[in-house]
Amino acid sequence: MTNKLKAFIFPLALTLVSPVTLGETLRPEGLLSLRELPIEEGSADIQRLQITDRSGMVLVDTDKALPLIENEYSPNSYDGYTAKLLAERQTKITAIDLQGERYDLLSPSTRSGDYLLLITREEGNGAYNFNLRFRYDATAKSFDLNQVLLNENNSECDHSLLSTYSIDRKILGVISIANFDGRRVFGVLKELRLAHQTSGNMAEKLMPETVASNFDAALKAYKVGDAQALKTLVGYFLSGDEDGDCEPGNYIVEKYYFPQKVGWSNDLGFLFEQAGHYPEAVELLQHITRKHPDRVVAYLNLADAYWALGEREQARQAYGQYHEKMTAAQKQARIPPRVLERK
Repeated sequence: MTNKLKAFIFPLALTLVSPVTLGETLRPEGLLSLRELPIEEGSADIQRLQITDRSGMVLVDTDKALPLIENEYSPNSYDGYTAKLLAERQTKITAIDLQGERYDLLSPSTRSGDYLLLITREEGNGAYNFNLRFRYDATAKSFDLNQVLLNENNSECDHSLLSTYSIDRKILGVISIANFDGRRVFGVLKELRLAHQTSGNMAEKLMPETVASNFDAALKAYKVGDAQALKTLVGYFLSGDEDGDCEPGNYIVEKYYFPQKVGWSNDLGFLFEQAGHYPEAVELLQHITRKHPDRVVAYLNLADAYWALGEREQARQAYGQYHEKMTAAQKQARIPPRVLERK
């Protein structure tokens, strides 16, 4: 395989996306387009990445960012990255999963501005991808690595996005696109994903904006006693495809358990139970009680879900654990009567 650049065939221009929310004005920092120089399959292992501003000034011109990496399992197939330009809003972040679907996520530390997004692609990988986000610094005329996202998709059922994690960018040893070696980093990212599978403590899990807003609406429906609205809204949290609903064990925990927001996850488990989605409630609440045995109310919610499923023995055990923990905390007066009747 040769290691040279192919001649320019035709430019792929990706103009900035500028989502604007009410009362917010985005001021794109002068970017015009991103151009890749396509190559004929199998004839080279490099693509050139060029970004210019509206005056025609070249901001990025590198042949290291978009390598074509031979796939070790599929002959004549190549892995690597695709590139996009985005204009982001304050506290919101765009993630693009391996299906090419876009998701708006809540990220309080995210600053508005223009971003270069490098998205990993790997032949035969139906489980995850990475998004590398480089923020444009108009003063320095540079794209600095701002965030690394790991997107996990549901490979067991509907292939939708399960979760997005923000990985410590320092692990990559990259400061900006100027010193970015795509081939080296691609290998590091594969190792990072393997490490994440064995220990998720290295990453912060981000919540999709639609999940947060739907939860707020469902909780409001519960508080005002609107059972029909509650059932409808909680139903939006379920996953499925043309073959039917996904098994709760294939997605509920990975999608809705947020280690940094355990109270939120417990409340969603409660709403699952209140809306009649008992298997989903059990799946989520069981995980919470295992990971956070001090989350006392989760035992009560879990017990109620088991009871509704007719699984009396598991329900009695959970009621008993709840009663024991409340008693140890000297909160017997707050124990609901049904606990004493059922434990």
